[in-house]
Amino acid sequence: MKPINKLTIAVCTTLLSTSALSASIDIRHEYKHSSEQHATRVKMNESINNLYFSGELKFKGKDGEFLEDLQNNGWEFDWGYRVKLNDNWTLIPGMPVEGRSSGMTYKPQLRVTYAFDNVEGLTLSGRYRYDMYQNNNTDDKRRHRLTGNLGYKYEKWSFGLEANYYKADDYELFKDKETDVEYNSTIRRTIGQWSPYVEFGYISYKDNGGFDIGDGSTTNNDYELRSRIGVSYSF
Repeated sequence: MKPINKLTIAVCTTLLSTSALSASIDIRHEYKHSSEQHATRVKMNESINNLYFSGELKFKGKDGEFLEDLQNNGWEFDWGYRVKLNDNWTLIPGMPVEGRSSGMTYKPQLRVTYAFDNVEGLTLSGRYRYDMYQNNNTDDKRRHRLTGNLGYKYEKWSFGLEANYYKADDYELFKDKETDVEYNSTIRRTIGQWSPYVEFGYISYKDNGGFDIGDGSTTNNDYELRSRIGVSYSF
C-alpha cells in the first residue's frame, strides 16, 4: 500500500472516531475564478475542555473540474490548547500538520485573541505561524505567516475579516519577491444546529509550473477571486 493511502486511511479513522464524540462537521467547496479550479474539503472538529483538535480531508477534480474524477488533494490534522488569561485575553498555541503527495508541512503557531468589553461580540486576534515544508522531491522550504482577524457576532449572524502576510526564507513567492498577501471575508448564519456560510478571498494566482508551500504550485503576477460556500453542523 502506498504511504499516501496509509495516511488517508489514518485520517479517515481519526475523523470517524472524532464524529462519535459529539463534535461538528464542516463541508466546504471553493472555486478560483481566474484559474477555474474547484476543490472540496470535509472537516471534523472536537474540543475537550480547553483542548481542541480537528481532522480534514481535501478533494478536487483531476483537472480542477467540478466534482469530476475526484482525487485525494491532501489531509490535515490540527490540535491546540486554549489558555484563558482573563475575560479579555486568550492564548492559543497549536500545531497543524498537513500531508500531500508532494510532502508534509508542519505548522507550529501561536494565536492571541482579545474580546472587547464595550462592544459585545467584537473580537480581535493575531497569529504567527511557521510553515516547515518537507518535500519528497525538492529542497525543503520554510515560510513565516502573520495573520490578523477581526470578528463580530450579532444574534445569529457572524462576520469575519482576515489578512495574511507571508514571508519566505530565501525563495520567491510572488512577483520576484519573497513576500505575498491574502485577504478573506466571511459571513455566517446560525440556524439551529446548522451554520451555512460564504467566504470571499483575494489570493495570488497560482499555476502548475513551480512551487508554493503545500501543493507544489507557484505564483505568477496576478491575483484572483476565490469564492467559498459551506455549511457546518453541530451534533
